[in-house]
Amino acid sequence: MKLRGMVAVPFSILLAAALLSGGCGKAPVCQTSLVTLDETRLDAETYEQEAAETAKSVADLEKKLNQKKSEIEQVKEKPADLKQKVRDLKKGSGRE
Repeated sequence: MKLRGMVAVPFSILLAAALLSGGCGKAPVCQTSLVTLDETRLDAETYEQEAAETAKSVADLEKKLNQKKSEIEQVKEKPADLKQKVRDLKKGSGRE
């Protein structure tokens, strides 16, 4: 029992000190000028605009990539036709 009392007393003192010193006091006054606020606001607008433009360009590039992948798949399906076209072109140019 003495051990419990020895631990409880310092614990209660620390708890009381924490509650009394911490607390929810009044927030300090913000020391920011209107110029800084306006600059920050303009920066935020610029970043939002750049993000929108980047998102648009990403969407365009993804569309182009999908088109190229589709073209590649179409070409992969027709190797015999392409070989015949190459032979015809070689014959027409006099290389065969």
